[in-house]
Amino acid sequence: MPVIIYRRSESHDAQAVFDLTCRSVSELSPAFYSSEVVETWMRGRNAQTYRNDCGDHAITIAEVDNVAAGFSHGVPGEVVRLFVDVAYTGLGIGAELMRRALRDALPSGSGTVRIDATLNAVAFYQKWGFAKVGQSVFPGRGPELPAIDVVVLERSFDALPD
Repeated sequence: MPVIIYRRSESHDAQAVFDLTCRSVSELSPAFYSSEVVETWMRGRNAQTYRNDCGDHAITIAEVDNVAAGFSHGVPGEVVRLFVDVAYTGLGIGAELMRRALRDALPSGSGTVRIDATLNAVAFYQKWGFAKVGQSVFPGRGPELPAIDVVVLERSFDALPD
């Protein structure tokens, strides 16, 4: 069994976070989105996009044998993002990153958490008890780019899950 370490991000992790996002989009999204959406998904983004969150230690990094294998980012009331490299799925990394994101999303230990989930991630979040409350599109894209559809999910927690 590989050694998995979870730690808070540093600013130098921005490139790894960007690279993980790119790989996840290119490998997991094509079954759910058009080729035009997948090809333009990361347009306008680069490692610098993630530098502030990484430097603020807001992102949790999962490493397998010193290689970034996934990350999550939670803020009060929301799981902002969670990605696991497809090469490392099935090791429980996604579940542990979710628990850590929920700790950040629920600083008081209870409340409602929202997730704007990509279509390929909806089933993962539903396993955690999240339910669809609406649909939206990923914000921040120019009008010249195709919309990235997301499903708005929510769940109320009386306590943090184990």
